[in-house]
Amino acid sequence: MRFMNKKITIKEVLTYLNFLKISNRKILSLFKHIDLDKIYEIDFNKFEIVDKKTKEKIFNKDNIEKFKRYVDRLKNGKYKIVSIYDDYYPRNLRYIDDPPAILYYMGELNKNDEYSLSFVGSRKCSDYGKWACKELTSQVVSKGITTVSGLASGIDSICHKTTIENNGRTIAILGNGINIIYPSKNRVLYEEIINKGGLILSEFPLDTTPKPYNFPRRNRIISGISLGTVVIEAKEKSGSLITASYASEQGKEVFSIPGNINSVYSKGTNKLIQDGCKLILNVDDILEEIEILKEKSLEKEKDNVKLDEIEMKIYKYIQENGPSKIDDLVLNLGEDINTINFVITSLELKDYISNSGILGYVVKG
Repeated sequence: MRFMNKKITIKEVLTYLNFLKISNRKILSLFKHIDLDKIYEIDFNKFEIVDKKTKEKIFNKDNIEKFKRYVDRLKNGKYKIVSIYDDYYPRNLRYIDDPPAILYYMGELNKNDEYSLSFVGSRKCSDYGKWACKELTSQVVSKGITTVSGLASGIDSICHKTTIENNGRTIAILGNGINIIYPSKNRVLYEEIINKGGLILSEFPLDTTPKPYNFPRRNRIISGISLGTVVIEAKEKSGSLITASYASEQGKEVFSIPGNINSVYSKGTNKLIQDGCKLILNVDDILEEIEILKEKSLEKEKDNVKLDEIEMKIYKYIQENGPSKIDDLVLNLGEDINTINFVITSLELKDYISNSGILGYVVKG
């Protein structure tokens, strides 16, 4: 028999299994035994790896009918889906332990999101924590780096808001269905993230309520989608430390802002530092540890340097024609030698070109 008696895609099967709240591990274990090109011919009853209870759930007629209505809701809403088998699935997440099989999202996925940092911390943070989060987030955004957090009160919200205020891109990872806003007071922030070019993301099916046990699972995505995790403030036992633990297990960098030893909100962060986590004072301390982010920030700095018309004309000529000497530029661009020399010096100072010696000037990077 064919699943649901019709040809369906890999993504539809994954979405159905996710809708049934079958675990990622079980879903991905099952798919190791499937010829993905013939997914529509699969009879799941043949797979011994699927236990009897799960098979009954998959082939339950009521569940299939409910799923059809669920698909209609997805199509009629603003919700989008990406599966782990799609090329545009977030790159950093693909390689963690227990990656989400399906992700629901609002906004647009962006390849540059692989250059991201997650910010976590207390829901009830101190004035110092608020200041530190705003300061560091602003610095990170100025380097062209995407920020990631969990839309919770406190540090999460400050991270998202500061990113938006500085015209950066931020990603909010939810511990509930993407159609539920939690906490409800963050409705405006939720909408602003989407409207300002950010991303809302969740692995949980629509209507999943924010149960306490969802958030540790959510935290592995916060750390997994980023290259590093920054802990601003955290109590001795907190969700932020769970995220830091996930980051370490995933081979990601963990950073911590030092705090007042008398503050309950600094006990967790100071303990992280005591245990070997890198103490940071500014964004440069992070870039020292993550070379790929350092390279990204240098690209951003170059983008921020504006070229005037004649500078762009000469830069594009060298870019398109390869190594060029002063005489080549004078001959082919119709500009006098004094102008060419002046502009060449300007482009060198702005780090757009360099003198390769006998061959002439070349574009950097």
